[in-house]
Amino acid sequence: MSALNMRWFKRLGLVGLAGLCLLAATAWARWSWLPAQQHQLDDMGSQVRRTRHELLADTTQPGDGAQPASKEVSSTSQAWQVLWEGLPDADKRVALQAMVLSSAKANGLQISTVQYQGSKAAWSLQDKKVLWRQRIEMPIEGAYPALRQWLATLLQEPALAIDAVDLQRPDVMSDQIKGRVVVSLWWRKPERSAP
Repeated sequence: MSALNMRWFKRLGLVGLAGLCLLAATAWARWSWLPAQQHQLDDMGSQVRRTRHELLADTTQPGDGAQPASKEVSSTSQAWQVLWEGLPDADKRVALQAMVLSSAKANGLQISTVQYQGSKAAWSLQDKKVLWRQRIEMPIEGAYPALRQWLATLLQEPALAIDAVDLQRPDVMSDQIKGRVVVSLWWRKPERSAP
């Protein structure tokens, strides 16, 4: 280190040197890292808009002369009414839960344990019925193609939503995966009046 550099280092001190490092890090973040993050965010926004337009095109334009699958709704109350009428009643809940587990088994997946958690949406009271949400959390093992097929089967059920999919592949040379899948089943349940 030259005498000039030593003099500047002594003049700045440890605190001044730390300040210069923080200033350099801030400049790098402002002119390099932040624009890269903004570019990535813009790309993701474009993908979301493109996917939204594709989904809208799929639902509004029937193919091969078929009728559109959904009704035309013009307000949120109409959309809620269409959704509400499309939900199964509580007497179908066991069949829905069994469908989730049996379709996993049919696709060759192994589910070791199942955790259930249910709750009602009190705000949804309509015709003496409330909206019930049954969450099912399952650790899962099997082949990746089988998992994809199973998830595609689940998505065909209108009263089901996939909340979370967490996958790990212990051996990169194998198509076997381990993971966790969380789904929600929805149905209309009679609301019991308070005594």
